[in-house]
Amino acid sequence: MQRYLTPQEAAQHLQVEMTEILALVDQGSIRAMRIGSSVRIPETELERLLVTCAASHSQSTPESLPGGSRWCLTRTGTKFRVSGSIADGAEIWPGKMRYPIKFPRSFMKALLSRFSEPGDVAVGGSFDSPSPGSLGEFIQQKLNTKMNPAVYIAALLINEGYADASARRGYIEFRHPAWYAKELPDMIEPSVR
Repeated sequence: MQRYLTPQEAAQHLQVEMTEILALVDQGSIRAMRIGSSVRIPETELERLLVTCAASHSQSTPESLPGGSRWCLTRTGTKFRVSGSIADGAEIWPGKMRYPIKFPRSFMKALLSRFSEPGDVAVGGSFDSPSPGSLGEFIQQKLNTKMNPAVYIAALLINEGYADASARRGYIEFRHPAWYAKELPDMIEPSVR
């Protein structure tokens, strides 16, 4: 059974102030449940935070990044800029690219519908030939592009909680869509919920 921590327990575990934990919860960098006035954080959230460093750049000031964009990290620690979200569509600037790769909301909806089964999915980060059934293959086919930004989309999926880092190198583990279907009912096909 899942273990849930109080903000104080989470702060002690990470050796930070409780106010920092609550700020990360309020920003959405750490998923938590509110029951009345109490906040409970799934222990797996702390593990996700440590694996992805999801909160390390969450407090960027508007002056540091243009247009409300934020920093995100791949599993290997490569920093990239992102604007938007999985739910609204996103723009991603890999490396030092001047112009973003655009992922419209319709693409994100198709992605969540395609990978609606919980479990491991290959990222497929190869530019030339991403593995069959991988996130990279889906991106190249759906966007009709030779580029392969699969590692960045995988990082964003993990960062926003649609997937977790898999124990297998080169894979992410999609969560069951039921946990986010309530917040994004039009993003998931009714048969998947």
